[in-house]
Amino acid sequence: MIHNLVTHHVHKERPLPESDAVGYQYVIGSNGIFVRAENRFFSACIPISRCTIRGLKPVMMQFRLKMNCLNGNLLTAAYQDARRAVNQDGRLNELLYQLRQQPDGRLQMIKPKQRITPTSISSWPTAADSVICDLHSHGTLHAYFSETDNQDEQGLRLYAVIGNLLRTPEICLRVGVSGYWQSLPITAVFTHAGPFHDLYKAEATPS
Repeated sequence: MIHNLVTHHVHKERPLPESDAVGYQYVIGSNGIFVRAENRFFSACIPISRCTIRGLKPVMMQFRLKMNCLNGNLLTAAYQDARRAVNQDGRLNELLYQLRQQPDGRLQMIKPKQRITPTSISSWPTAADSVICDLHSHGTLHAYFSETDNQDEQGLRLYAVIGNLLRTPEICLRVGVSGYWQSLPITAVFTHAGPFHDLYKAEATPS
């Protein structure tokens, strides 16, 4: 058994010490409860419950990419490909893309093995340590994270969804920490949003 898979820290004194968790750590501060974790691509500390707890120090929401921002042209390539995913009825199928780091360090946007329909995607598992971001298409529907997405997106990973592809294309991005999420602006990860309208709102934080 791994005793420090999940740990807990009560933030009484600054600075916030390094996490001692193998998986993730809950941090309790004067402004609420946060969860933090990191992998080789990024570190994140995100709020999961906002409240006032007297006698503690505040915790700051934080996301740090451990590499240069990713080329926004990768998003353009996904957009162009997703617009071509027309089924026999003339409707756009949903598609899943993964941004993976190859053994030589290069980043590639690829389509994993999957079954697709206009309303669903079924894909085969991928080694988690090679994937920085899962991105899926909603076709002509708006970009949003559905309840199915919430059930599926349980890893320490970046998640994006694109939609409204035949009109004004949209995108939303979030960082996931073991079933908790925080919205991010596209420019926190990519150099630009490509053809997409970024649906991020600065005030959109968990309550």
